[in-house]
Amino acid sequence: MLRYLQADRNQARPQALMILHEEEAYFPAFAHAAVDQDRPVGEARTFHEHTHNLYHIVLYTRSSGYYVRSGTRYRAEPGTLVIVSPGQSHDFVTQRGSSVYSEITFAFGTKAGKVLTLPFGQILNAYTGIAGQLRSEIQLPRDTTQELVILMIQIMDYLQSPSSMSDFYARRALASVFDVIVAHCYAEGIPGAAPGPDNPILHVKRHIDKHYADAITAEDLAAMSHCSRGHLFRAFKKSFHISPLAYQQDLRFEAAQRLLRFTSLRCYEIAQRVGYSNVYFFHRQFKKRTGMTPTQYRQSTQ
Repeated sequence: MLRYLQADRNQARPQALMILHEEEAYFPAFAHAAVDQDRPVGEARTFHEHTHNLYHIVLYTRSSGYYVRSGTRYRAEPGTLVIVSPGQSHDFVTQRGSSVYSEITFAFGTKAGKVLTLPFGQILNAYTGIAGQLRSEIQLPRDTTQELVILMIQIMDYLQSPSSMSDFYARRALASVFDVIVAHCYAEGIPGAAPGPDNPILHVKRHIDKHYADAITAEDLAAMSHCSRGHLFRAFKKSFHISPLAYQQDLRFEAAQRLLRFTSLRCYEIAQRVGYSNVYFFHRQFKKRTGMTPTQYRQSTQ
């Protein structure tokens, strides 16, 4: 197993990813997270079918096996995404075989301690503002699987960071997980645009995904989407809760974190690869986001 984190991050309540239900505000609180979990970890009572008031987002990444949800056994293989809602029985242990998965476990609660127990599909209804349907059995393509794993690693990194901004960025990363689920498993929930390849907002997002290290202007994106700059930014932010250019910056720093973790490239080389010609500006922005310099971040992940 690569990493497992038991989280206790209830102190700070950034308003990122707030869910409003029946005039009460609910905020995400992380319970635990794991990357490449290949054996049972945690409380023994969770090693068989059980329920609790937590949400699980579980992504299988290697080998195969089975899991149980609501009393039914399902096949698990790389790309299988499992979403469990509060009160829904589940078991990821007794029939797991040799499967390996990564996961995020969290709750939504009020400042007074009231816990939200809505099915996850209804959480997405509130998140998107659209009454859509979440697919019950989800098999993701390889690139989307890798994208989700990277987001889960980022959540763990932020939860372990000493930065005062770490809770905010962890919730932003969780919102990005929600965005991936909306795009691939709940596509009709994207407001204001057609689903699939004809969706100009998704087209812009995919362009940024592929060319985040390039110089991209608001005018370029507006021309690509055949929308005015203002309309594009409003529609993109409504769909993904972030502006297009801020999303590009997120991708740049996510890529920088991956390169720092998994390569021996020097900082100036990484800065250039993710689109920064000025390494000193890259250093300042990286520390502002993570609370650490690139070198400190690399050392903390070794």
